[in-house]
Amino acid sequence: MGKVYKVVQDCELKVEWRNLLYKNIARPRACFILWLACHEKLATKDRLHRFGMIDNVSCCFCSGMESLNHLFFECTSTREIWLEVLEWIQICHIPGEWHNERHWIIQHTRGKSAKAAVLKMAITETIYEIWNMRNNKSFGKNVGNTKIGQKIIDTLIYRGWNNKKVRKYIAILMMGGL
Repeated sequence: MGKVYKVVQDCELKVEWRNLLYKNIARPRACFILWLACHEKLATKDRLHRFGMIDNVSCCFCSGMESLNHLFFECTSTREIWLEVLEWIQICHIPGEWHNERHWIIQHTRGKSAKAAVLKMAITETIYEIWNMRNNKSFGKNVGNTKIGQKIIDTLIYRGWNNKKVRKYIAILMMGGL
């Protein structure tokens, strides 16, 4: 029985980003959006245009073409959110292209440290909130990105504080530094 299980187990394709979702303390809906992003299956405008569903592919925040890469890392509006969140968790990093970012995230969230857990949660929650902000703006709701960074930080504090493993690290971040 054990040999059959191992043969079946080895047949699965293992993706390099699988650990981004394993023991991620972000909200389940945020983990789902990260999963879609990692599969490059989010319904961005460039993707919808390829399927012939829409004609307008411009970003709802700027004049660029909305793609996964543009929306999360190239758009100036969303870049400000990333920088605010990364500054709060005291990581000096400027986001770049999606595949490079995914690799950077994988490298920096390895291990069982509280810092890795908080970074994993921060990345997941930021991707979710940017996607949510994009959807709200695309469907006519008046949104501003000025409070999104603080909303993400509040979520990190709340979810981190309720997790014994990262509570101490969150407390240090709340006090302003290591």
